[in-house]
Formats: sequence, C-alpha cells, structure tokens
Amino acid sequence: MTLEQLETEVLALPQDSLLELFARILEQLAKTNDMDQAILNEWIEEAATRDQDLISGEVVGYPASQVFSDLRASL
Repeated sequence: MTLEQLETEVLALPQDSLLELFARILEQLAKTNDMDQAILNEWIEEAATRDQDLISGEVVGYPASQVFSDLRASL
C-alpha cells in the first residue's frame, strides 16, 4: 500500500475515528521522539475541542486552499 492509498483510506474515516487515530499517532510519536507528555495531552485536547466545535456548528471551517488564497491576496 502506498502512502497516498493509506491517506485516502484514512481521510475516508468518520470524524470520531480520525480523532482517535490522530491521538494514537501522537502517542506513538511521543514514545519515539521524547515528546513531552503534557504537550501531547494538550494537543489531543485541542484537537478534540476543535473537532467538537466543527461538529456542533459553533465554528465553520473553510478549505485550506481558500485560506492560502486569502493570505496570498493580502500580501
């Protein structure tokens, strides 16, 4: 399986599964890269909060392509 195939499969997962996978990857990185556990926990908490804000509609996201387009236009 190529990285691109894996990415396609991962991005097709439901939001809750993506969040869980993200948390697991961060935990693994912490084990292999001496990442501070407190920082790891803060990232996991922040990801969960942002995910919930998007799901609830409290925050409306927009595509990265638009973010970069707006940024380029402002320069």
